[in-house]
Amino acid sequence: MSEPAAPTDRSAEQDAIGFVLALARALHRYGTPAHRLEEAMRWCCERLGLEAEVFSTPTTIMMSFGAETALRTRMLRVDGGELDLGKLAQVDALGDEVSARRISPADGLHQLAAIVGGRPQFGRALSTLAHAMTCGAIAVFFGGGWQDVALAGAIGLSLGMLAQVLSRSTDQTRVFELAGSALAAFVAGLASAVAPAVAPSLVTVAALLVLLPGMSLTVAMIELATRNPIAGTARLMSAVIVLLELVVGVALGERLASSLVEVGHGVPVPLPTWAPWVALVVAAVGATILVQAQRRAFGWILAACVAGYVGTRYGTQWLGDQLGALVGALALGVLANAYARWLKRPAQVVIVPAVLLLVPGSMGFRGMAALLDRDTLTGVGTVFAMFVIAIAIVAGLLLSNAIVSPRRSL
Repeated sequence: MSEPAAPTDRSAEQDAIGFVLALARALHRYGTPAHRLEEAMRWCCERLGLEAEVFSTPTTIMMSFGAETALRTRMLRVDGGELDLGKLAQVDALGDEVSARRISPADGLHQLAAIVGGRPQFGRALSTLAHAMTCGAIAVFFGGGWQDVALAGAIGLSLGMLAQVLSRSTDQTRVFELAGSALAAFVAGLASAVAPAVAPSLVTVAALLVLLPGMSLTVAMIELATRNPIAGTARLMSAVIVLLELVVGVALGERLASSLVEVGHGVPVPLPTWAPWVALVVAAVGATILVQAQRRAFGWILAACVAGYVGTRYGTQWLGDQLGALVGALALGVLANAYARWLKRPAQVVIVPAVLLLVPGSMGFRGMAALLDRDTLTGVGTVFAMFVIAIAIVAGLLLSNAIVSPRRSL
């Protein structure tokens, strides 16, 4: 008779592989970039005694287990998933527990399924309200007046409701960017005919902040900079397609509005000097809810948003409009890495909401719109400036890792 140890070892190995595969899928689902996902999975496999090679793209995860002469390869077909930083933190903590062998892989697999199947931290009503808060606050940063802020918030609320309705079907979700951008431009155009002080273009871009792929663009540039060309290129092209969808939607909405009313081009009334600081707090709260971050991380997220805003503001005075974002990204990156180092939690929990307020998605949108309007010089210049700002943000984040190491894969 064979010894019982061999089947037990094989069973334990299969449990470990099953947990690692599920962990990789969960981390990808909650927005982990390719380079961080691959590093985290290699570390986890080493702690569990598995030999593994990992390859990640925005739509695929491939993992090979075993010695080079006897590899067993699994391919996981994955999608973009959802941005839920609360669940990401729980998944990361569970990965640490299993890697430290305080929890068995089999038990970890059950707990992981419970986390993935659990309800979001913030419900639909609060998430919808967060759209309005964030869009209204962004209108302040763009130099809008009170009417612009109120209208951007109202359109953001409508987009949040539209997102809840369209999320019920995959086919409907795929047209959210197109339908949302058309709605935003149409409402802004109609409102400008009633309220002459409203600047419809400013309101439209502010209201579309939650749809702009600025975060995807920044992550794509990070992946390219960290020698992940396949993942970075795929994510970059996905961001470009989303920008084009938004431009087409806005063009459609503007045409519909101009066919009904005479669209105005108001000049915003300047807000008090304290308004941007209030807007910064409101935007931080809204972004925290949108990404479903844990409540206990809000203080750190707010601090990172302030650090990014102040760093970008003074960095712009020092380095100019395009490179000023480097200073802001460096400041928030150092703070996020300190958060990860001291509290042993993913730095992404702090980085993602703060970077949402720095990403150059609005510039990319304007550049694409100019190109479609056959204003080639303006379009090319704006798109190039968008990439320069994205690279500046990436450079700031990479420098922050060199200054303060998070000592963690995530």
